[in-house]
Formats: sequence, C-alpha cells, structure tokens
Amino acid sequence: MKKILHLCVLILSTCILSCSPNNSTADGKLPSRTEVTQTDPLIIPIQPIGTLHQGDDSKVEPRVGELVSSVSTSTSYFNPTKAEKVTIYFQLSKRAKTEVNIYDPDFTLVKAIKPEGHMEAGRCSLTWDGKDTDGNIVPDEAYFLTITVEDQLGHAETYDPTTFSGGEGEDITEAEVDPVSKVITYRLSGMARVLIRLGVQDGPLLNTLVDWKPRVAGEITESWSGRDKDNLIDLLNHPRFKMLITYFNLPENSMITYGNRALDYKAYKKSLRQPSTAKDRPIRTGVLLSPHYSLPRTVDYSPKLNMGFSEVQKYEQENIPVLRGKTLVKVDIDELDKSFFVDQQYEITFFLDNEFYAEQEVGYAPFNWVWDLTDVSEGEHVLTVNMSGFKDQIGVLSKKIIVAK
Repeated sequence: MKKILHLCVLILSTCILSCSPNNSTADGKLPSRTEVTQTDPLIIPIQPIGTLHQGDDSKVEPRVGELVSSVSTSTSYFNPTKAEKVTIYFQLSKRAKTEVNIYDPDFTLVKAIKPEGHMEAGRCSLTWDGKDTDGNIVPDEAYFLTITVEDQLGHAETYDPTTFSGGEGEDITEAEVDPVSKVITYRLSGMARVLIRLGVQDGPLLNTLVDWKPRVAGEITESWSGRDKDNLIDLLNHPRFKMLITYFNLPENSMITYGNRALDYKAYKKSLRQPSTAKDRPIRTGVLLSPHYSLPRTVDYSPKLNMGFSEVQKYEQENIPVLRGKTLVKVDIDELDKSFFVDQQYEITFFLDNEFYAEQEVGYAPFNWVWDLTDVSEGEHVLTVNMSGFKDQIGVLSKKIIVAK
C-alpha cells in the first residue's frame, strides 16, 4: 500500500481531474494495459485524477457584441521566421477606431496593432507578423488577441476571448502508441496546452514527454523513443508502463507560433528590457478551470536535475559510478532553472530499479541524502529521483550505478 500511495502522490495526483469517465478499478488502482501483438497499436487507458477549481453558476459573457463580432483568424499556427503572417478577421457594425492587442500566455502585451483613423463598417481584417513591439520574432508559444473598438459617438466595446474561453481542464481518456515507431496519437477537440507524463505503475515518473506545450485541434502525434527521459529504461515494453495525458483549453482564436530556434520563451522573458503591460486575468465563473492556467509559463514546467555521488570507488565505461558501503547522494536543480525555482519546497523520492526506496516529504534543493548500500544487491542498478514541487512541477532524473561489495 505504501508504494501505491507514493505513486499517487508523485505521479497520479500531479495531473488534473476532469468530468471525463473514471477508468480506475474497484480497488482504486490504475488498470493494467492490455497485451497486444507487436504490430497492433497500444490502446492506453488514461485515468483522470487531481483537482480543478469550480466557480458558481453565473452567466458566461457573450462571445459577440453590438460593435464587433464574427472574429476569426486565417490560421491557428504559423512560422514568422519564414515571414508567415496571420490575418485577423472581424465584423464592425459601425465605423470605428480599432485596436488589436496581441498577448503572450502570461497575459503580457506583445504587440498593439493600431490602424490610423477609423475603420469602415463591414468585414475588416488586420495582420500580425509574429513580431513584438521591438520588432523581434516572438518565441514559439501560444498567443491570444483582444479587439477594442470605439464608434464616433464614443461607445466602446472589447472582444476578449479570455472572458469566456480558455483554462477548462480535461483529460485524454484514450490514446494509441505505435509499437514500432513509438509515436503517440490522441485527439483534441480544440486548441489546448498539453501535459504527457510517462512512468511505471506503483513506481516513478520517468519522462515528461510534453510539458504543457500548446497544440492545435484535431489528431495529434507525439514522437517518442519508447524510453525514459535518460534513455536507460525500455519504458514502453515495461509490464507496468503507464501514461497520463491532460490538458487545458486555450482562449478562442489563439495563435501558435513555431520555427524560432534562436530563443525559447523563458529566455525571451528574461531578455525583455522592461516589463510590458499586462492585462488582468478575468474571473470566470460556472466553469472548471485547471490550476495550471493561472501559473506563469516561466515556472510551470519540469526543472532539469543534477545528481552526484561521493565516495565513488571508480567509474566504469559510460561513466557509471561504482559505489560501496555508504555514499552521499546530492540532488540539485540545474543552474539554468534555479532562478525560477528559488526557495521552493519539494517532496523528494528515490526509486531503485523502479521500486520505491526512500523519501523526504519536505526538502529544499540542493538535497543531500546519505545512502547506506549494505542492503542493495551487488551489480548494476538504476537510481531514479522525483523532485515534486507543491504546484505540480516534477523534476525527473535516473542514473545507472554499480554496487560493489
């Protein structure tokens, strides 16, 4: 039972509960995957778990107004590094001043598009080239827009999709894994931000394959090697392999940019010379919202970990440490991620050969653990650490070791 409890804390309770059907068995355990022939796709049942925020039953704001309506975009994704653009379409009922604002996922203003003078009534359009106010190509991410119009009598109206869409958390209850290509296939009913975690039932989380990344609607395929993050374990063929997929919806008419290999989102936010204007997050009522929707994208991800050992007798090929007696195990967050995770508490759990071994319920990074190896059998083992933040960020690292007597 203790192993089951640790799995729930470290893997299962970290995902989001939705209104989708519960696939758990009568004893509360995750169902085991069905054995199939090598060429058949693996149908993976996903168990919905966790907690969402629920509001009251107040009326949701309408999607269209008297001045601006019928908002759409020419594409849901584009590559600004190849000079691709997105066209924003909308209907004006009256001649009006118009401003389109582009926001990043943290509700920070990226670009304001302000045509001179008034736009005429009827079907209108404006374009965004995927650049910010300073002319820089934005990093690969999901962006949303607002449209504010003011007619000649001073009546103003704003189309803001975050007042009625975005943040609804749900789970994927079925996915396929091709046993040959290892590609994972699932479907999304709308644009969403996705999390995919792979691990071992009653054991560790071993791979955060997709870490809250934006995806378009429709059939989605994710490339995977079939192994753990550190390429030590044939995870797909493990008899207790488990996969958890959850997501939350993006605001209506969101736009996903891709192709910027020069700068990722976290580095981009760090590089800004001064904070940009940020809009308030509207309070949505009557819906289930994922707690991850309100978290900054710069901190809501799995940090990279480092793990080292003292008293190493020698190193075998592939730099595998040979350990004997007692060793000091030091786990720390990588320097590139430390600034985003400073002064946070963690639950730190160790697994040996995918079985629960030891834990510290409240700890900080760096974390030091004196490991007595006298009860560990001689030979090669895999030591895995899960460092779990209290906002559901989990760092994962596995190391191959050799125990000598």
